[in-house]
Amino acid sequence: MQNNNQYSSAYKKFYGRVQHGETISSKTLCAHAAKDSGIEESSISLVFDAFLKQFEEQLCGGHPIKVDNLGTFKVGIHSSGIGVNDVKKSHPEFDPEKDDIQKYVSAKQVKSAHLLFTPCEEIKELLRAVKFETDKSHWEQATKDEEEEDIP
Repeated sequence: MQNNNQYSSAYKKFYGRVQHGETISSKTLCAHAAKDSGIEESSISLVFDAFLKQFEEQLCGGHPIKVDNLGTFKVGIHSSGIGVNDVKKSHPEFDPEKDDIQKYVSAKQVKSAHLLFTPCEEIKELLRAVKFETDKSHWEQATKDEEEEDIP
């Protein structure tokens, strides 16, 4: 993939990109788990749905969730900062020498929430062991196209 951001110091440089396979749905994942475990797919789906419901409730309740052999999930936020001048504009009585600016930090500063994931050590090891290779199939097609152009 080429960096086409003309304001970047890496402008026009080429970078590798992962070629992902087909996305696996939770239904397909449950079907695979059923084959591996001998438990009916419908039972696994019920447990998986209940797990996801609790996952969402606990996560949105402010609890980080550690999934053994996978990693830890927690909510993060993007927020705007607040400085002394910002507080003085809306609270002229504010004295940075006497008052704690943290009292003026507000939920209104939160722009958005996002999900943070920290993989466990086992997953990190798996990722370190991943092998990469160059996909030259598009090169072969380009060569064939060039050869066809040469034919009168």
